[in-house]
Amino acid sequence: MGQKILMINGSFRKKNTYKILCEAGAILEKRGFQYEILNLSDYKINHCRGCDLTCNGNKGCNQSDDQMSEVKKKILESDALIFATPVYLSGPSSAFKAFADRTNIWFHNPALFGKPVMSVVTTEVSGIKPTAKFLNSLATGMGLRKGGLIKRTRKTFSKPLEEKEMAKFLSLLKTDKSKYKPAVGELIIFQVQKALALKFGEGNKQFWVENGWLDKTYYYKCKIGVKALLAKFIGGRIRASLGVKLS
Repeated sequence: MGQKILMINGSFRKKNTYKILCEAGAILEKRGFQYEILNLSDYKINHCRGCDLTCNGNKGCNQSDDQMSEVKKKILESDALIFATPVYLSGPSSAFKAFADRTNIWFHNPALFGKPVMSVVTTEVSGIKPTAKFLNSLATGMGLRKGGLIKRTRKTFSKPLEEKEMAKFLSLLKTDKSKYKPAVGELIIFQVQKALALKFGEGNKQFWVENGWLDKTYYYKCKIGVKALLAKFIGGRIRASLGVKLS
């Protein structure tokens, strides 16, 4: 069986965003991959209540009266992800934002690290840039390998998705994560997450210890180069500001 790609659709309609996902699915199937479109509007997902206690303690969310656990299970079982949302007031849809907020524990304890991800953003007129920035930030916090952005506006809704638009994502699907080249921002966020794990709660620290990350520059050995020096320096400054040490 081929790798399974989970497409997380933040649109309330099966229209422009959904159309792109279906076209992406056809391309993936042709390449031997499996895919599933998860429409967030089909699931009950409560808003994050900002309690911090369970996320900082690596205990999981204390809300159990919705279907977020089902969504998380599907994500954990997938090999790669596609984040997709229409633009609502220069940002993601409310369905996607609620979902993203509830993944907060994966910022503190990035259980999804190394999975490839691609973003899809659609809009009638504007707002692609800030929405894409939000999705990019979410992917960085989760430690995902970023495989590019597909965007459509009213003028290009009818344009069929071409395989070349997915080239970077398709490459990541068949490339070992050791070949990935994280940007400086990704390395810095890793250092921020490490410092927070040391600062808040033994649960978080234990997760990082078990993964052997406390003395690492990034989640896994990959193509970092001289950027490692900058990341280590910034990491040291962040830990000093929070009053925490690696040991």
